[in-house]
Amino acid sequence: MNKIILSIFCIYIFPFFSFGQLDTIHALREVEISAKKIRKQSLGAQNQKWKIKDLAKIAAQNISELISSESGIFIKSYGSGSLATSSIRGGSAGHNLVLWNGFSLQSPILGLLDLSLLPLNSVEEISLQKGGNSAIWGSGAIGGVIGMDSQPNFGIHRSLDVKSTIGSFGNYNQELKIGYGGLRIYGVTKVFHQQGENNFKYFVAPGFPKRQQTNAEVSQLNVIQDLYWKMGQNNQVDFHIWQQFSNRNIPPTNVQTKSIANQIDRSTRLMVDWKNINETYVIQGKVGFFKERLDYRDNAISLISLSDFSTLTSEFNVQKFWKNKHKILGAITHSLTMANNDGYTESPIENRSAIQLSYFFQKNNYKFQTSIRQELVDGNLIPLVPSLGFDYSIFSWFKFQGKVSRNYRIPTLNDRFWNSGGNKNLKPESGWSEEATISNPFTIGKSNFEFSITAFNRNIDNWILWAPAQGQPFWSAFNVSKVWSRGLEPRFSFFYKSKTTENSLAIDVKIGYDFIKSTNEVAMELPRREVGEQIIYVPLHQAFGRATLSWKNIVLSYQHSFTGKARGQFGDIDSYHIGNIRMQYFTGWKKYKSTIFLNIKNSWNVNYIVVERRPMPGTHFQLGIKFSFNNFLNTIKT
Repeated sequence: MNKIILSIFCIYIFPFFSFGQLDTIHALREVEISAKKIRKQSLGAQNQKWKIKDLAKIAAQNISELISSESGIFIKSYGSGSLATSSIRGGSAGHNLVLWNGFSLQSPILGLLDLSLLPLNSVEEISLQKGGNSAIWGSGAIGGVIGMDSQPNFGIHRSLDVKSTIGSFGNYNQELKIGYGGLRIYGVTKVFHQQGENNFKYFVAPGFPKRQQTNAEVSQLNVIQDLYWKMGQNNQVDFHIWQQFSNRNIPPTNVQTKSIANQIDRSTRLMVDWKNINETYVIQGKVGFFKERLDYRDNAISLISLSDFSTLTSEFNVQKFWKNKHKILGAITHSLTMANNDGYTESPIENRSAIQLSYFFQKNNYKFQTSIRQELVDGNLIPLVPSLGFDYSIFSWFKFQGKVSRNYRIPTLNDRFWNSGGNKNLKPESGWSEEATISNPFTIGKSNFEFSITAFNRNIDNWILWAPAQGQPFWSAFNVSKVWSRGLEPRFSFFYKSKTTENSLAIDVKIGYDFIKSTNEVAMELPRREVGEQIIYVPLHQAFGRATLSWKNIVLSYQHSFTGKARGQFGDIDSYHIGNIRMQYFTGWKKYKSTIFLNIKNSWNVNYIVVERRPMPGTHFQLGIKFSFNNFLNTIKT
């Protein structure tokens, strides 16, 4: 394994340094190739964004931990080191789209993505768009969109970041990031390795002794190479390569005594992105290739499940803007997916093509955006999907936002082609969503305050469920359900900084509460569903809060979350409170910085579960150190 890691590292890193002479000989005036994209604005919706400097103060190592602690979104976790998916505003995991530089990472076989496999150091910016975005991003963007974007750092710049973390239950993490930049070319190599035993102890039931988790070992390796090339004053080409390997054992549930199940995930992701940017337009073309394989084995029941897929996807778009008021975006996308699965009677091939148009208008304190999308799947037209959003700042201290959109999700390949249960005649899930937000930002002295409240409503028809087929001994996929989701999301934030200097005292507080009513609107016998019944694994109440104190080189942070009672497959899941503590200390000089941090997770040692029969760990720790060097090659030479 160590030889494989070393070989991959050498393959990526040596070509990366070979660009140094080119930048030295042909030094040009730096040209900033950037433009605000209509898609990233998502007017009328609630958006959050985290950059590298923000992530440094958050006690999270992957996307699932970040989203859970910073946004209040419910993460359906099967335990430490296990599967983690998101539920946004009462939707399923398949209703949330995860993007890497604008291309979907969702599995066309399962229709979801394991967020625990996405390390934070894989990109330079992470964003969250709540609400329906199918008119912009296509199938699956019903509940929200999580964006992961790579960004260059052009300039005469060399950097080295090394991070190592040791934690409870035999967990170790190592991160390496090497960047080399010139005025025309910038490259960065990122390596992330994780391993852990996850052998924590948990209570099976009151009055019984603790049991130790077994068969929960995990090992993960990510290697990412990003390369950016400025071709003249207006053109830029980006190359991205992401290789991922994960090997994890599947622990027993708390009603099992033993498990020997194992799952291996392998993925290769390649992307080329070209942009031509001028004063009044942006032309972009990009191509991506994704190949993933999942190998699940449980020798205890002689089960071997092998599946893989390959997707070739492309996009060409033109964005025109003028008078600092108008923007128009036209995009054409196409994807071809080929899949294999032991459970299929055939090897399906799926073709998707789409045309999208968006218009953005801004004048004074008013912004308006409308989009429309037409998609063709295997020769069948999906109903036209429109959206309309606006932001209106009535006063400097009062803003009103709103959005209406139609959304859809195409059935997964498992839904359509699984032997003994797949249904090729399934319709896409579809429906309308609406939301409105009022916010009140204001400043008193050196303190900034903001209060907001969002109300949302969503109706989805043709919701796909697996149910017993009449006269058959197995379950099948049907468009049998309709789900109505509605709720309120109040938010409050406070920020104070004593001085404008970097080492001054700063206090940052964020508080949020989510009321989510997501109910079945069609009665069913199997699985039994009553009209008006809350769908499973969606808590009615959630709340979160974080307080961060920064002073000179010290950062102290406490994050607390509450998850209310929810329905499970076999009964109710009790509510629980979780508290996390983070302490950091920074030090360094001009070309060198170091950070020492301690994370105390589940600091109140709460005994809880998120998914039935899947225990979660009690109090556990992470101790880490990070070294950062700027222009480190110049330092070594002198």
